[in-house]
Amino acid sequence: MAEHDDDVLLPRFFKLYVSHTASESFAIPLSFMEHLADPLPNTAKLQGTGGRDWTVSMKKIRDGVYFTAGWSKFAQDHELVDGEYLTFVYDGNRTFEVSVFGRLGCRETRAEAETLELSGSSSDSEEDEEEPSTDVEYDISLGEDEEISQSLSPLEEEETESDAAAVFEGNVDMKALTNPHFPTTLKDRNTELIIPASVVRENELIFGDSVKYIDGEGTLVGLRCKWAVDTVRFKGWNRICRRNKLEKHQDTVECELLHDREKMVHSIRVHVIRGTA
Repeated sequence: MAEHDDDVLLPRFFKLYVSHTASESFAIPLSFMEHLADPLPNTAKLQGTGGRDWTVSMKKIRDGVYFTAGWSKFAQDHELVDGEYLTFVYDGNRTFEVSVFGRLGCRETRAEAETLELSGSSSDSEEDEEEPSTDVEYDISLGEDEEISQSLSPLEEEETESDAAAVFEGNVDMKALTNPHFPTTLKDRNTELIIPASVVRENELIFGDSVKYIDGEGTLVGLRCKWAVDTVRFKGWNRICRRNKLEKHQDTVECELLHDREKMVHSIRVHVIRGTA
């Protein structure tokens, strides 16, 4: 594989897939541009883990570099959905080895190359068919009321490792929170977390089909409620309340909304404040 040639650690980056901004073109992180070839190639080759290659155009748009023509085909063939992560390993010329990590946090093989199966002798064909497979298949199809639990998830490119670890119990310095935030308490119905309309409007925030909760126990992905038209609501909040042992009329949670440069909210960092409700 490209990342192990001559034991050299090749430059790489990872990024959260958000269909609202990345279905037709894909922005390479600004911090990675120093690794790109100069002059910039007109095209790049994307190598999927399924054994196929895709050719995409590379274009400079304003201060950034984007995969343009051909990228939508790559996204469609890999059936990318919001909340999945992509990793790119760059060979220093024009080839990127791309891996897809589903919302369960596991690397997945998609868009596999078609192979011709050669028939062997009849004496061992039946044994081969009965031999159990060592591959594990993950069913990530989601029901209306399901949410996904994650114990490990890559950090968004705007976050640092220290940022993600800054989940604590105690007094929160509101002035130190640079992202939009709002308080909430334990209610009779805690299935969904409701994002106040005033917070959304004043900060011009955008939300996708899912969001990642970050608390002291790890991460949890909650799906957006499809039936809520006038409000932004995310499921899975009851699990956050349970595993943080929130007490009604006692504890307060300050929800910090982490977003990218385009105001797309990808995570909600949970600050638990005991005995203040």
